[in-house]
Amino acid sequence: MPTQEDFLTALAIARGEYEKKDPKRQAERAGALWVPSGSGAEGSGSAELPFLGTPYVIRGPGGDVTYREKRGKEPALWEQILLLHYFTTADGVPISGKWISLKEIPDSRLYLPTFEKRAVLPLLGRFGNRPEDIREAARALGGRAEDGGDVSVTVPVFPRVPISVLLWKGDEEFPPRVQILFDRTIVRYLPTEDIILTSQMMAFRLTALAGTG
Repeated sequence: MPTQEDFLTALAIARGEYEKKDPKRQAERAGALWVPSGSGAEGSGSAELPFLGTPYVIRGPGGDVTYREKRGKEPALWEQILLLHYFTTADGVPISGKWISLKEIPDSRLYLPTFEKRAVLPLLGRFGNRPEDIREAARALGGRAEDGGDVSVTVPVFPRVPISVLLWKGDEEFPPRVQILFDRTIVRYLPTEDIILTSQMMAFRLTALAGTG
């Protein structure tokens, strides 16, 4: 498990990558709103970027990440790292509308057990017997119902990273089933490790919003 020092090191690296980029251009690529500051200094300004329905701000030129609204605390280190990774990795390619599983993402094999444990199983545990409950939880995150499975929703995790959840009810022959799918462009916006974390946090938010049912 990563230590505090590991997170601080990763954050320093992520900020270093941010400083190499043109923040205004990256904001456009990431689907974020860029607001220049009045100072006129190079890279000075801020990008407003939502993650799972919560608005954040990435401030230049140093890459500081805060919540847009005051909360009395700063985002966790993992949140700051994840937002910076999305912002600096984004290349602006349009969402394709073509869905793939994690197994189709390069270098994902080592992450499959973690993905199953932290993203798939929590969704199955909460929505397996009542898949319809996921619709309202998804709407609270700006998501929408889709065709597919017995119940299907798509959640805009980041502006250009939609994730779909498909659920099938169990019957006498088959147990309930959950499948998580990604737009095939996700690798142009997030490293594989961050795809796992993003899926985990989406599952956490969906189950929390749905309550105990």
